[in-house]
Amino acid sequence: MSIRVNEKGLVYLDEETMTAIFDCVYGTDGGGLRSSTKQLLWEPKFRDFVKTLNALQEYNYRYRADQVIDLFPIFDSTIGPFEFNSEGTTLWLAMGLAIKELYGFRRSTLEELLKLVKVKK
Repeated sequence: MSIRVNEKGLVYLDEETMTAIFDCVYGTDGGGLRSSTKQLLWEPKFRDFVKTLNALQEYNYRYRADQVIDLFPIFDSTIGPFEFNSEGTTLWLAMGLAIKELYGFRRSTLEELLKLVKVKK
């Protein structure tokens, strides 16, 4: 399998990759990952991409609470419902912020991509 990339050399985001990214919202070391996610993680480019997103997610989670919480409404309306003050929700939002900023997306573009996510944890 070859990982598709966009014109900026970043992983192309579609239903499969968005679902896999959010399947890894709590990391890639534990069990419970979908078989399709595990298959994508065998690809070095995708595995390194997810590691990068997890690092950005961790930074956002620890140090950028205001920016993270600002994404709550779009997550709640697309993937939710989410609990407002929970660690899990904050990790999801922090991952969304990592994607949004890495790709330079507007909120509306992130919102459309979140509609593709087919995993809930």
